Amino acid sequence: MTGRNDQVSSRGMEWVVLPDGRRWPGRVRNGLPEFKFGQAPSGLSTRRQLRERGLCRGGQEPFARLTWKHDQRFAWLYVDALAKAKRTPSDKQLAAVEKALAARKVCAECGPVDHFVRTTDQLCGDCHEAGIAPTAGGTDGWRTVQAWDTAAGAEAEDASMAASRAAEALARAADRINAARQHDERAEELARWHADDAAQRATEEAHAGADEDWTYDERGVA
Repeated sequence: MTGRNDQVSSRGMEWVVLPDGRRWPGRVRNGLPEFKFGQAPSGLSTRRQLRERGLCRGGQEPFARLTWKHDQRFAWLYVDALAKAKRTPSDKQLAAVEKALAARKVCAECGPVDHFVRTTDQLCGDCHEAGIAPTAGGTDGWRTVQAWDTAAGAEAEDASMAASRAAEALARAADRINAARQHDERAEELARWHADDAAQRATEEAHAGADEDWTYDERGVA
Protein backbone atom coordinates (compact mmCIF):
# COMPACT_ATOMS: atom_id res chain seq x y z
CA MET A 1 0.00 0.00 0.00
CA THR A 2 2.81 2.42 0.83
CA GLY A 3 4.57 1.92 -2.47
CA ARG A 4 1.30 2.31 -4.40
CA ASN A 5 0.47 5.56 -2.58
CA ASP A 6 3.99 6.82 -3.18
CA GLN A 7 3.59 6.13 -6.89
CA VAL A 8 0.29 8.01 -7.00
CA SER A 9 1.74 11.01 -5.17
CA SER A 10 4.82 11.00 -7.37
CA ARG A 11 2.64 10.96 -10.49
CA GLY A 12 0.70 13.92 -9.10
CA MET A 13 3.85 15.99 -8.61
CA GLU A 14 4.90 18.57 -11.17
CA TRP A 15 7.32 21.43 -11.49
CA VAL A 16 5.96 24.71 -10.09
CA VAL A 17 7.45 27.98 -11.32
CA LEU A 18 8.16 30.26 -8.35
CA PRO A 19 7.96 34.09 -8.46
CA ASP A 20 11.77 34.35 -8.69
CA GLY A 21 11.90 32.01 -11.70
CA ARG A 22 12.99 28.87 -9.85
CA ARG A 23 11.25 25.55 -10.39
CA TRP A 24 10.17 23.49 -7.38
CA PRO A 25 8.38 20.14 -7.15
CA GLY A 26 4.81 20.46 -5.94
CA ARG A 27 1.20 20.14 -6.98
CA VAL A 28 -1.28 22.52 -8.57
CA ARG A 29 -4.82 22.32 -7.27
CA ASN A 30 -7.55 24.64 -8.55
CA GLY A 31 -4.90 26.79 -10.20
CA LEU A 32 -2.93 27.30 -6.96
CA PRO A 33 0.45 25.69 -6.18
CA GLU A 34 0.49 23.36 -3.19
CA PHE A 35 3.37 22.01 -1.11
CA LYS A 36 3.54 19.40 1.62
CA PHE A 37 4.58 20.39 5.14
CA GLY A 38 8.37 20.72 5.29
CA GLN A 39 8.69 20.75 1.49
CA ALA A 40 7.91 24.40 0.73
CA PRO A 41 10.70 26.34 -1.00
CA SER A 42 12.54 29.27 0.51
CA GLY A 43 11.08 32.67 -0.27
CA LEU A 44 7.54 31.66 0.77
CA SER A 45 6.23 32.09 4.31
CA THR A 46 3.00 31.77 6.25
CA ARG A 47 1.44 34.77 8.00
CA ARG A 48 2.77 33.52 11.34
CA GLN A 49 6.29 33.26 9.96
CA LEU A 50 6.03 36.77 8.52
CA ARG A 51 4.71 38.09 11.84
CA GLU A 52 7.65 36.54 13.70
CA ARG A 53 10.00 38.54 11.45
CA GLY A 54 8.07 41.78 11.96
CA LEU A 55 6.47 41.65 8.51
CA CYS A 56 2.95 41.49 7.10
CA ARG A 57 1.65 40.26 3.76
CA GLY A 58 1.26 43.83 2.51
CA GLY A 59 -2.06 43.25 0.75
CA GLN A 60 -0.76 40.51 -1.56
CA GLU A 61 -2.86 37.50 -2.42
CA PRO A 62 -1.67 33.99 -1.41
CA PHE A 63 0.76 32.42 -3.85
CA ALA A 64 0.46 28.82 -2.66
CA ARG A 65 -0.83 26.53 0.09
CA LEU A 66 1.06 24.53 2.71
CA THR A 67 -0.80 21.32 3.61
CA TRP A 68 -0.41 18.70 6.33
CA LYS A 69 -2.42 15.96 8.07
CA HIS A 70 -3.41 14.33 4.77
CA ASP A 71 -4.44 17.70 3.29
CA GLN A 72 -7.00 18.27 6.06
CA ARG A 73 -5.10 21.29 7.40
CA PHE A 74 -3.49 24.03 5.37
CA ALA A 75 -1.98 27.51 5.62
CA TRP A 76 -1.55 30.18 2.95
CA LEU A 77 1.95 30.91 1.69
CA TYR A 78 2.99 34.43 0.71
CA VAL A 79 5.97 35.78 -1.23
CA ASP A 80 8.62 37.17 1.11
CA ALA A 81 9.79 39.72 -1.46
CA LEU A 82 6.32 41.34 -1.51
CA ALA A 83 5.92 41.46 2.29
CA LYS A 84 6.06 44.79 4.08
CA ALA A 85 7.16 45.88 7.53
CA LYS A 86 4.41 45.99 10.14
CA ARG A 87 3.36 49.45 11.22
CA THR A 88 4.50 50.32 14.74
CA PRO A 89 1.93 52.21 16.83
CA SER A 90 3.02 55.56 18.20
CA ASP A 91 3.15 56.36 21.92
CA LYS A 92 0.03 58.46 21.52
CA GLN A 93 -1.88 55.58 19.96
CA LEU A 94 -0.73 53.16 22.66
CA ALA A 95 -1.80 55.62 25.37
CA ALA A 96 -5.22 55.95 23.72
CA VAL A 97 -5.63 52.16 23.68
CA GLU A 98 -4.63 51.90 27.34
CA LYS A 99 -7.19 54.53 28.30
CA ALA A 100 -9.91 52.77 26.34
CA LEU A 101 -9.10 49.44 28.00
CA ALA A 102 -9.02 51.06 31.44
CA ALA A 103 -12.46 52.58 30.83
CA ARG A 104 -13.88 49.13 30.12
CA LYS A 105 -12.81 47.97 33.61
CA VAL A 106 -14.86 50.52 35.54
CA CYS A 107 -18.26 49.51 36.90
CA ALA A 108 -20.98 52.15 36.80
CA GLU A 109 -21.73 51.45 40.49
CA CYS A 110 -18.69 50.12 42.35
CA GLY A 111 -15.92 51.73 40.32
CA PRO A 112 -12.73 50.05 39.00
CA VAL A 113 -12.72 46.24 38.80
CA ASP A 114 -10.24 43.62 37.57
CA HIS A 115 -12.29 42.53 34.58
CA PHE A 116 -14.21 44.06 31.68
CA VAL A 117 -17.70 45.23 32.56
CA ARG A 118 -20.85 44.48 30.59
CA THR A 119 -21.38 46.71 27.57
CA THR A 120 -25.17 46.80 27.97
CA ASP A 121 -25.41 48.36 31.43
CA GLN A 122 -21.72 49.04 32.32
CA LEU A 123 -22.03 46.83 35.43
CA CYS A 124 -19.47 44.35 36.73
CA GLY A 125 -20.38 40.71 37.23
CA ASP A 126 -21.06 41.06 40.97
CA CYS A 127 -23.37 44.05 40.54
CA HIS A 128 -25.23 42.37 37.73
CA GLU A 129 -25.75 39.16 39.73
CA ALA A 130 -26.95 41.24 42.69
CA GLY A 131 -29.61 42.78 40.47
CA ILE A 132 -28.37 46.34 41.02
CA ALA A 133 -29.75 48.90 38.59
CA PRO A 134 -27.10 51.35 37.38
CA THR A 135 -27.40 54.89 38.68
CA ALA A 136 -28.60 57.36 36.08
CA GLY A 137 -25.51 58.90 34.53
CA GLY A 138 -23.19 56.64 36.55
CA THR A 139 -20.96 57.56 39.48
CA ASP A 140 -18.44 60.38 39.42
CA GLY A 141 -15.56 57.98 38.90
CA TRP A 142 -17.37 56.20 36.10
CA ARG A 143 -18.14 59.51 34.34
CA THR A 144 -14.48 60.55 34.66
CA VAL A 145 -13.22 57.31 33.10
CA GLN A 146 -15.83 57.53 30.35
CA ALA A 147 -14.54 61.01 29.56
CA TRP A 148 -11.06 59.49 29.26
CA ASP A 149 -12.45 56.87 26.91
CA THR A 150 -14.09 59.52 24.73
CA ALA A 151 -10.90 61.58 24.62
CA ALA A 152 -8.82 58.48 23.84
CA GLY A 153 -11.16 57.56 21.00
CA ALA A 154 -10.90 61.06 19.57
CA GLU A 155 -7.09 60.95 19.78
CA ALA A 156 -6.96 57.57 18.09
CA GLU A 157 -9.30 58.80 15.36
CA ASP A 158 -7.16 61.90 14.81
CA ALA A 159 -4.03 59.76 14.56
CA SER A 160 -5.75 57.42 12.12
CA MET A 161 -6.94 60.35 9.99
CA ALA A 162 -3.44 61.82 9.96
CA ALA A 163 -2.00 58.47 8.85
CA SER A 164 -4.65 58.23 6.12
CA ARG A 165 -3.87 61.75 4.90
CA ALA A 166 -0.16 60.93 4.81
CA ALA A 167 -0.83 57.74 2.84
CA GLU A 168 -3.02 59.65 0.37
CA ALA A 169 -0.32 62.29 -0.06
CA LEU A 170 2.28 59.60 -0.77
CA ALA A 171 -0.07 57.95 -3.27
CA ARG A 172 -0.63 61.28 -5.06
CA ALA A 173 3.12 61.92 -5.17
CA ALA A 174 3.71 58.44 -6.61
CA ASP A 175 1.03 59.05 -9.24
CA ARG A 176 2.66 62.35 -10.24
CA ILE A 177 6.06 60.69 -10.50
CA ASN A 178 4.63 57.87 -12.63
CA ALA A 179 2.80 60.36 -14.84
CA ALA A 180 5.99 62.39 -15.35
CA ARG A 181 7.96 59.23 -16.14
CA GLN A 182 5.34 58.11 -18.66
CA HIS A 183 5.32 61.59 -20.24
CA ASP A 184 9.12 61.51 -20.61
CA GLU A 185 9.02 58.02 -22.09
CA ARG A 186 6.30 59.08 -24.52
CA ALA A 187 8.31 62.15 -25.54
CA GLU A 188 11.40 60.02 -26.13
CA GLU A 189 9.36 57.56 -28.19
CA LEU A 190 7.86 60.36 -30.30
CA ALA A 191 11.33 61.83 -30.82
CA ARG A 192 12.59 58.45 -32.06
CA TRP A 193 9.59 58.17 -34.39
CA HIS A 194 10.22 61.67 -35.81
CA ALA A 195 13.90 60.88 -36.30
CA ASP A 196 13.04 57.62 -38.08
CA ASP A 197 10.50 59.43 -40.29
CA ALA A 198 13.01 62.13 -41.17
CA ALA A 199 15.63 59.51 -42.02
CA GLN A 200 13.12 57.60 -44.14
CA ARG A 201 12.07 60.75 -46.02
CA ALA A 202 15.71 61.66 -46.65
CA THR A 203 16.36 58.17 -47.99
CA GLU A 204 13.29 58.33 -50.24
CA GLU A 205 14.31 61.77 -51.55
CA ALA A 206 17.82 60.50 -52.26
CA HIS A 207 16.42 57.52 -54.14
CA ALA A 208 14.05 59.79 -56.07
CA GLY A 209 16.95 62.09 -57.07
CA ALA A 210 19.01 59.12 -58.18
CA ASP A 211 16.11 57.85 -60.30
CA GLU A 212 15.76 61.28 -61.97
CA ASP A 213 19.50 61.38 -62.75
CA TRP A 214 19.34 57.88 -64.17
CA THR A 215 16.35 58.81 -66.39
CA TYR A 216 18.16 61.91 -67.65
CA ASP A 217 21.26 59.87 -68.47
CA GLU A 218 19.21 57.33 -70.34
CA ARG A 219 17.57 60.11 -72.41
CA GLY A 220 20.91 61.70 -73.18
CA VAL A 221 22.32 58.41 -74.36
CA ALA A 222 19.32 57.78 -76.58
